[in-house]
Amino acid sequence: MTQNKTAKQRADELMGFLLKGSEVHHLFSESMRRQMVISEQPIAYWEARFKMHIPVDNLTPSLCKELDMKLMDLNQEATFHYAVASVKSQMIKRGTDAAFTAKFWQLVTEHKEKNMKLPAAATLENMAKIDNDELDSASTLAEIETKFWKDILEHLNTCRKLIENASLNISVELKALSNEKMLDKLANKV
Repeated sequence: MTQNKTAKQRADELMGFLLKGSEVHHLFSESMRRQMVISEQPIAYWEARFKMHIPVDNLTPSLCKELDMKLMDLNQEATFHYAVASVKSQMIKRGTDAAFTAKFWQLVTEHKEKNMKLPAAATLENMAKIDNDELDSASTLAEIETKFWKDILEHLNTCRKLIENASLNISVELKALSNEKMLDKLANKV
């Protein structure tokens, strides 16, 4: 009985930690949606912009066509943003690499000019990285932005597949209804 109580206490304690973590996660998520800017807009803006609602009931060929047209526009927009984000990420990465290399060789040169023993390569790399924190952050954000647009394009692709499946199912259903009506007409003539 004592072991169960101890296990229950441990479970309650663990649940308490998880709930606190859940609160932090929720606060972070809400803050990120409002404050993090992707392509000059907060994530909440893009969420509303690219959210596709595909109604399960009452899908018609004309509604599928309308959704497909909207999807086409969103795909073109997301593709443009993805291309811009990719170029930006590549440029920032290149600049970060160049700044790191310049700082690394500057440290090597300084040590040689002062006839000081060169630190280990790993130490020199760490020293060079310290001065590049802002560029590293910019590079990380550029990678996040690129991944964001890649994920949006994957979302749109999934929506496209759903619309295609719905259109196909509607087409099969309409054809079956048409065949049924034709069979009824033939049966009535006989």
